[in-house]
Amino acid sequence: MPRFTTSTPATSSKAGQERPHTPYHFQTDSYLVSFFGRANYTLLDRYMLTATVRRDGSSRFKEHWATFPSFAFAYKINEEPFLKNVKALSDLKLRLSYGETGQQAGAVPDYSWIPTYSKNTGTDSYYDVAGDGSLYRPDNYTPNLKWETTTTYNIGLDWGFFNQRISGTIDVYKRKTTDLLNYAPTKALSAFRNQAWQNIGSLENKGIEATFCVKPIQTNDFFWQVDYNVTYNKNEITDLSGVSEDGSPVANTGIKIGTDRYLEYQQVGHPINSFYVFQQAYDKDGKPVENAVVDRNGDGQITQADKYFYKSPAADVTMGLASRMEWKNWDFCFSLRASLNNYVYNNNEQGMANVNPTEVWKSSLLYMNNYTHEAVARNWQTYQITSQLSDYYVHNASFLKCDNITLGYSFKTWDDYMSGRVYLTASNVFCITKYDGLDPEVASGFDSNMYPRPLSFILGVNLSF
Repeated sequence: MPRFTTSTPATSSKAGQERPHTPYHFQTDSYLVSFFGRANYTLLDRYMLTATVRRDGSSRFKEHWATFPSFAFAYKINEEPFLKNVKALSDLKLRLSYGETGQQAGAVPDYSWIPTYSKNTGTDSYYDVAGDGSLYRPDNYTPNLKWETTTTYNIGLDWGFFNQRISGTIDVYKRKTTDLLNYAPTKALSAFRNQAWQNIGSLENKGIEATFCVKPIQTNDFFWQVDYNVTYNKNEITDLSGVSEDGSPVANTGIKIGTDRYLEYQQVGHPINSFYVFQQAYDKDGKPVENAVVDRNGDGQITQADKYFYKSPAADVTMGLASRMEWKNWDFCFSLRASLNNYVYNNNEQGMANVNPTEVWKSSLLYMNNYTHEAVARNWQTYQITSQLSDYYVHNASFLKCDNITLGYSFKTWDDYMSGRVYLTASNVFCITKYDGLDPEVASGFDSNMYPRPLSFILGVNLSF
């Protein structure tokens, strides 16, 4: 079979228009250019208005240029005459904002809207029929590919009391992304490959964020500050007309079991990259039954139609807590981070499920595989799809992590000729979770051969002369 590697444009490699004179980003045969403008206006020290406009151009789209505006308004309520005498209130500000941003996805090829051809290479891939035997194959391309656009609406409130000894913010937002860029399946006979970069639909995120800052102690020798933040976010696919006109689920082809068993899918009304699996059946003792799943549509047989959407890798709630204390020359700080209701498919556990003797003992290679106690107790002996794509392996991976603890001591010597700081830092200190895998923090939701994050210690010295 011919091997094709080198891409050759079928038309000019230029973008079809004059390039701007002041691009901030430039690559050979491709470019990304942005123009940025901002205007600020303040009235009566209470009302503030900011407006910005971005004009971005990229060679990755046939329509290179797109305009992305944003507006923000702030009202300092505490500057009103009836609140100026409230000494306990140090800050109270209302914020409103609207903005658009454009994304072009880093993996989208440059000039992907231009028809190109790939030339065969290698002595075993030439056909000595005419000329030098070279062949050219048309590459996949998307002539109407365009910018992915995210529009955000936000309303927020900043507040503070007792000269900011207690302060915080709260924001309610709605963020909608349209013309989602994705390397998705194509319609039959509509392209040169079964997948291509496409604008596939839209996604909506909405939620609430809050931050709190408390300074319990502020003296000449002792300072203590505690910061806390919490976010609730709900994401939902609102449109997939680019790839699913009949509403059927669309596979995330980047994650699969084996060669063709896709785990995560997209569908309108569900979170992005939701798990699309069979519902596991259990015996009277609550133990999972091998290859027994629920006939969810009640047609008397188990088919792909019995799969259902069950959870997603995205967490509903994320939180963070940081604390810093300073006493004379000493300082101590730590940070905690939590994630609630993020789900993970444990592919490592699933890969050990088949304890058939031929799988345990590899006679041809003379070695024995390692299996967990749980896998041996289940005694499953199959690789059936109902066994692999089961919600049994989708686990709640909520966690609380301590990312960092630092203890330091600052000093000065020789009439301030030299100053410095000695510190000891521990990173990835501990993780509290019910998840049985190596690490519950798996962004893709597919836990497979993850390299464990190590606990590390650093002893350091900073010196200034």
